[in-house]
Formats: sequence, structure tokens, C-alpha cells
Amino acid sequence: MAFKEISVIQVKEVLRQWLYKDVGLRSIALRSGVDRKTARRYVDAAVGPGLSRDSGEKQLTDELIGAVCQAVRPTRQDGHGLSWELLEPHEEEMRKWVEKGLTVAKIGDLLVRRGVVVPERTL
Repeated sequence: MAFKEISVIQVKEVLRQWLYKDVGLRSIALRSGVDRKTARRYVDAAVGPGLSRDSGEKQLTDELIGAVCQAVRPTRQDGHGLSWELLEPHEEEMRKWVEKGLTVAKIGDLLVRRGVVVPERTL
């Protein structure tokens, strides 16, 4: 599953819009630029620590937003994803390529030739 970095501003905007009783998750998702299911995950994660539609925007503290971000972020034991694991066996070889001055694009091409396909930003 692909992982998109969580924007604190985006989370806060979804929750701020949710506080208005007449706005549904589809409208919130459309306005915020997130998927409806993502908006639902943000709201569910915020309701757990005590977010309520009756109490206003003062509830949207940094602590609450941080708790929501922590709750919806995928957990990884070492902080790295699947692509990182694919690159580990090639670490020494990649270091040599970097020392030779090869570009990231060229390193990516060389890895593809070896059957290792990862996003360029992982390199």
C-alpha cells in the first residue's frame, strides 16, 4: 500500500469542517482534497480522544491534531517501508555508485536492470 505523508494542516481542516453539523464526510473530503475514507479515519481518530461536534473549534489543539496524526500514520518498526527492504542487499554497490558520481536516475536504472524496482525518491 502506498503511503502519503500526513499534512497537519489537512487533518486540522478536515476536523474543523466536521465540527459543522450540517456538513457530511463526502463534502468535507471534496473540499479538503482527501478521500472520503481518509476523512472518516481522521474523524474517528479524533472522536476517540474526545472531539465533539458540540464544543467548537477550541478543541482543535495541537495535542489533539498530533494524536490524530499518530493514530492514522502506518506503523513500521524500523521507520522504513518495503522499498527500503528491497534496497538493503544492494547498499554497498549503491555506495560505490554514489562515490563514482552517478546520478540518482542512473542508479535507479542500474537497479531496475538487477530486478529491483523502487521509487526514485527512496534512493
